[in-house]
This record gives sequence, structure tokens and C-alpha cells, in this order.
Amino acid sequence: MVDMLEQYRSIFDRHLQEILAQYNCDIQPIAEALKYGISNGGKRIRPILCYMGAELCGKDVDFVKNLAVGIEMIHSYSLVHDDLPCMDDDSLRRGKPTMHIVYGEGMAVLAGDALLNCAFEVMLGDGNFDSDMRKAMVYIAKNTGINGMIGGQCLDLANETKSDFGLEELTLLNSLKTSCLIKCALVGSVIRCGASKEQIKAAEVYSENIGQIFQLVDDILDRTSSSQQLGKDVNRDEANGKKSIVDIIGMESALNYIDKLEKQAIDEIDIFRERSLNLKTLCKFLSNRTA
Repeated sequence: MVDMLEQYRSIFDRHLQEILAQYNCDIQPIAEALKYGISNGGKRIRPILCYMGAELCGKDVDFVKNLAVGIEMIHSYSLVHDDLPCMDDDSLRRGKPTMHIVYGEGMAVLAGDALLNCAFEVMLGDGNFDSDMRKAMVYIAKNTGINGMIGGQCLDLANETKSDFGLEELTLLNSLKTSCLIKCALVGSVIRCGASKEQIKAAEVYSENIGQIFQLVDDILDRTSSSQQLGKDVNRDEANGKKSIVDIIGMESALNYIDKLEKQAIDEIDIFRERSLNLKTLCKFLSNRTA
């Protein structure tokens, strides 16, 4: 699985450099900050899901390159803003200083804004733009807006102040803040590739589940790992007074819940038959990741 992920990451790096070369800006330091935000490494799970979505539908990965780069730009913008002192106040991301540490808070806000704007510019600039791409972009916009990722960020801030923040609220928070952007990647990709309603629904269930898995594993690692291993600050939720599902149901129940979510995700994706193998492998990999 590691080798396969590296191959996908290499494809993404190629696509990213191809597209960045088309968007030059002479105004500094915003141009440099934007590149710092998008080129700062990471697992690249979301663009990888875009590529896997294309392959589910029998398309080449190049067919969704603008979608993959656009979604990773949205992801990067969300991290830049999430790391700000007014949000999670993190100083380390992907093993490097966070944007506001390097460029200052004001420039970090602008760089995040620029990444979001560039994301839609890149997707609208798809050389094969058609009605399916338009539908995919509508889906992405909805799932990253106030009823999606931004709504999740709002609940995340509330988690710092509400003493009665419980399991239901945390499950919704994880769905909006994490699963929605993962849906943008996989579901957006299969929509862009002309998938059927049944296939889109299966991709949505799979994406929702691995988003929940991803966040649960993140919460576990935040309590059991180190900054050196993860490449970011640990124990930040505890420091900020935030609860996680792990805090409420305990470590053993959280691990059992991950197993349940994994089985549901793998069963749902069976609709794609032999083309679903990579997604099944990815799901198991994410359930057992250590960084």
C-alpha cells in the first residue's frame, strides 16, 4: 500500500507543478506563501481519492487532475486557517512551521483566502469542462461551505466552550469537518466521471465512514504519539479544552467503532466490484495508520 500511495503522490506532484506553472504572481510574499501552503508535503489522501474515483469509473487519473489539485488547495487553505491563533493555534504542520509562524497572521489569512480562490479557478479551468464537472463543483462548494466543512469548523470552536458537548455533537462535527472534504474528493471525482446514482451513493457512504475513521485515528494518535512522529503538535485538543469521541467512549470502544466503520465502508464499495480493491486497501491502511 505504501508503494501505491507513493506512486499516486508522484502523480499529484506532477499535476500540481503543471498547474502552478500556469498561475504566476509577482506580488510578494503572497505568491511565496501560497506555494508554501500547497507544497508543504502531507499524505495527499484527498487527491489520491480523486484518482481512485476516476479509476473506479474506468477513467485515467489525468482526467481529474484539475479536480485533484483544486481539492487539495481547499484542504490546504482549511489547514492554514485552522492553525491560526484564533482557531487551534498550532505552530507545526507536516513537520514544518505553520503558515502564520513563517509569514505572520495577516499573510496567513490572505494565503488561505488565495488558496480557496485558486482552487475554484483551477477547477473552472479544466480543459474538458462539461456538465459533469459543473455538478462536481456544485457538490464540492456545498460540502466545503456552511453546511459542510466550515460548519464543522464552527462546531469545533463551540467544542472549546460548551461543557455539555457530547457524542452526537462530536459525530456531527467529525462528519462536517473531516468527512465532507473527503466526500468532495471521492464523490466529486465519480460525479465528474459520470457515475450512476447508486455508485455516487456508495462512494458517499464509503467517504463518510473513512472520514470518521480518519478523525478517530487522529484523536487516538494525538494522545498516544509524539510531535516528531506526527509532524504536528500533539495534545492540542486537551490544551484547548476540547473533547473527542475517544474521551467520551474510551480507547477500546473507539477502536471497535473504527472496525465497524471499516467493515461498512468496504461492504458499501463492493458495487464497483474488482475496481474497488484499492479503496478497500486504503480503508484498512487508514484504520491502522501510525502517523
